[in-house]
Amino acid sequence: MQSIRADGESRRREGIAHDDILKPMQAGELARRAGITVRTLHHYDALGLLKPSGRTEAGYRLYHAQDIACLQRIQLLKNLGFTLAEVASLLQDDARHSIKTLVNDNITALNAQIDSATRLRDHLQQLRNTFAGEAEPSTEAFLNTLELLEAYSRYFSRDELQDLRFYTRQRATRAQWQLLLDELNTLQAEGVKPTAPSAQNLAVRWMEQLEQDTTGNPELLRKLSLMAEREQALRDYLSIEREQLNFIQQAFLEHKLAIFRRHLSPSVYAYLAERYGDYMKHWPPLLRRINQMLEQGISPESEIGREVAQDWLAIFQGYAGQDPKAQAEIRKVQMNEPELRRGTWLRDAQLDFLQRALAALRQYH
Repeated sequence: MQSIRADGESRRREGIAHDDILKPMQAGELARRAGITVRTLHHYDALGLLKPSGRTEAGYRLYHAQDIACLQRIQLLKNLGFTLAEVASLLQDDARHSIKTLVNDNITALNAQIDSATRLRDHLQQLRNTFAGEAEPSTEAFLNTLELLEAYSRYFSRDELQDLRFYTRQRATRAQWQLLLDELNTLQAEGVKPTAPSAQNLAVRWMEQLEQDTTGNPELLRKLSLMAEREQALRDYLSIEREQLNFIQQAFLEHKLAIFRRHLSPSVYAYLAERYGDYMKHWPPLLRRINQMLEQGISPESEIGREVAQDWLAIFQGYAGQDPKAQAEIRKVQMNEPELRRGTWLRDAQLDFLQRALAALRQYH
């Protein structure tokens, strides 16, 4: 839309000279020079937003200099994104509407539009990447992929999606996951149980692949797990069922228990095996907290750091019990068996934070 500018040179360039603005204009001429329609001027008149100051002898609307100046303001405010109701309030200097509030509200609305447009662009780029080098996709494949991309945006921020290989490298990750899924289907077809070494080996590699595809970020894992639980689109994309996810989780737990079984006395192992699975469900949220504290530069010796240490102790004592000798046995295994860390999202920095927090907690007490 061509706007009317206050600057005289701009007016001449756009068709309304400085001298012309002093001359009354009928609706047709003003609409032509302003780049709007006569119907728009009539609409403004009906709203009481811009009423002509005069009429011709024949009864046609006649706009004078002050009317044209008002139209300039209306067009300027509309171009900034204000609604006609907001424009009317501003022109009338209505005290009920704060200019600051209107400006901030419009900035918020524009940011939302930008976010929406950016998300749409990201989806289209991802669709282009997904189907690159392939034959023309079917309508069903296109819609299924679009549904999956929209589901991702409900769980992850734009920045998080850039770190999620499930999203950024869909074709590559899908091929890798298909190999793991084929292996899982074969094991289940053969009646293999989660306690079998082959199932445990698959579960560890499954978790390691998942750790890699979430860039070792426990928060991305949490959101992806939630998405896999709730969104059929993701399960369809991976061709996996909930029952199969449960099989992997159980096999992964059995892998950890098998390590403890090799080193612990029978009574200590029996106590741990009965409780380990339930209490270790509290570990991922604790790991996310440690990760966040590392990102925020919070000291492990701080009060919050000691709280994390206290929560870890509660988890540990939950499956180890209160017997110091039993706890010592279990801690020895944890310190000397690196296999226990595979597929757990536990990095050296997080382990160091936890150890320092525990030392601070013991010193504090």
